[in-house]
Parts: sequence; C-alpha cells; structure tokens
Amino acid sequence: MALLLGFILGSLFTGTAMDLDPQGCGTNSVGFDYSTLTKTNNKRIVGGNIVTPHSFPWMVALKYRGVFQCGGSLLKGSSNKWYILTGAHCLHGAVVSDLEVVLGAHDLSKNEASSETIAIKQTMNHPSFNPITLEYDTGLMELAVPPQIQRPEINFGCVAANKPSSGTICYVIGWGTTSVESAPSDMLQVVDKPIMSQQTCEGIYGTDFRNSSMLCAGYPQGGKDSCKLDSGGPLMCYHNSRMEIIGTVSWGFGCAEPNSPAVYSSTVSARQWIDKTINA
Repeated sequence: MALLLGFILGSLFTGTAMDLDPQGCGTNSVGFDYSTLTKTNNKRIVGGNIVTPHSFPWMVALKYRGVFQCGGSLLKGSSNKWYILTGAHCLHGAVVSDLEVVLGAHDLSKNEASSETIAIKQTMNHPSFNPITLEYDTGLMELAVPPQIQRPEINFGCVAANKPSSGTICYVIGWGTTSVESAPSDMLQVVDKPIMSQQTCEGIYGTDFRNSSMLCAGYPQGGKDSCKLDSGGPLMCYHNSRMEIIGTVSWGFGCAEPNSPAVYSSTVSARQWIDKTINA
C-alpha cells in the first residue's frame, strides 16, 4: 500500500451550504491576498514557499504525546463547539488524552505568543473509513475548550460544497518534510498544485485509488508535493475571495516524484458527515 504522508503510530464551484460556510471563514486578518499565490515564484512542503505568517489562520499542528504528527484545520460547529478537520489515519488507534493541537502557530520551533495549545475532548472518524485502503480518510476532533478566536492569528476554515474542475490550481499547506529524507519544516509552507481528473488518478494508481472518496493533485513532472507529516492538512482552492477546503492530505508514493501525485481524502465526499457531526 502507499506511503502515508504523516505518521501516528503510523467553472470552479457551485452551490452553498451555510452550516459549513459560516461568515468570515477561509479568510485572514494579516492582509494577505490569496489571489497573488499563483503569481509567486514557488521554490520548498516539497517545492513550496514559507507562507506569510498567519495567512492561513485555520491551520493547526496536531501533536501526539507532545510530538508533531499531522496537520489539521479549525472548523466552527454549533453551540460554541469547535472541531479540527484532519486525516482519519492521524487519529486511528490514538488515545484522546495523548492528543493536543496548536493553533495560531507559524514557526513550530518557537514558543510563539500568537499560539495556543488545546486538549482534545473526543475524536471521530468517518464511519466508512478503511485504515487499509484509506477510503474516507476524514477525521474530526472536538476541542476541549473554545479557541481564542478573537486573536488575529486564529480563524476557522470553510469546507467547499463542490470539487473544482481538473486543471484548477489549488494549494496545500503544512510543516512536513521538504523531501523524503529531510526533517520537517519549522515554518509553515504552501505549494500550488493542479487538480487532476479522476480518470487520470485511476490510470496512475489503479484500484488503490477509490474514486468515491479520493482526489489527487500534482504536476506530471513532479517537483511540488505534500510529504511526510503533512497528513491531515488542507488542500484548498481560492473561490469567492477566500480559501475553501476540498480535501485533506492522505497518501502517496514518495514525495514529488514524476507521475505520482499526492492523494487527498475528499472533504466534498465527506461533507454531509462533517456537517452532521459538527452541527449535531
């Protein structure tokens, strides 16, 4: 089976849905213009750039027993409940008391005044998650206490209602390794990636690619990709003057290899479950 990208013990869009589309989601308070991302000279995630600090304020670092393991995204639920969207494989087999998330972070090597660490109340994986095939590799964590959302460094994300068309340039962020053999990045990085058609993904991965719950993105020549420890982090597309999450980093063969695009768990496919869970 594929190499997991993070280890724990292991027309663009149409339609709206307000429960996963709260006012102010997918934006930042540091004045960063997401529309400029495709104009940057992307150089190392693999092949990416260090982001403008706090320009993706829903991004969180998931720690297992105090050690960084996966990424995730802050979502706003009902009744002042708050959740982290991540990969189900990041949570599979983990004890809740061993998990915590860091919000408002940029440089994980520092104890930043902008960041806060919050314990997890409970975890939930998609009911169709298969830890062997990684179908429906979508998980949620309910925070034990509300985050300090009034801080400019912390905001909640949006979950897209529809998958973009193939060829659309989207973005993935993370603190993961910048090559298969390297150490993780201290500072959050971003990389641009075109969405591939489902037919192309199936042609590359065969039966490992489960069309109903997965999507893939990348350049045929490689060079830009998510990698180890980026798991659970968001794949996002710019739409309606904000970023909208369309997937979470799930698996791939190597990192940034030619004709080996990273595979993401589709949050569009899991959207009904996400909505029902965080708004229960």
